[in-house]
Amino acid sequence: MEHILAFGLGIMLVTTIVLVYVVLKSSKKVDRLSSLEYEIEKVYHAQNEIVNNIYLALEKNDRKIDSRVDKLDDVISREIEEANRKIDFLRRSLGKEY
Repeated sequence: MEHILAFGLGIMLVTTIVLVYVVLKSSKKVDRLSSLEYEIEKVYHAQNEIVNNIYLALEKNDRKIDSRVDKLDDVISREIEEANRKIDFLRRSLGKEY
């Protein structure tokens, strides 16, 4: 009877030691996974920040380009208007011959 009890206690002791070992090993893996998850989140946030900065720079460039295009359009429109006035003046000064 004592042998059976000792055998049972021995099995329980070995099982407990194995379970503690498995739990500690799992805890280390969970800590490592948590660390990796944190690093992935940092990379994700850094990537989002870079993308946002790129979009802001693109919008700034678009505004500059639009502004310059508008200025060129105004200059060209004035030049065309001036050329049309000169053509009209020449037509009037030449009379019906032209």
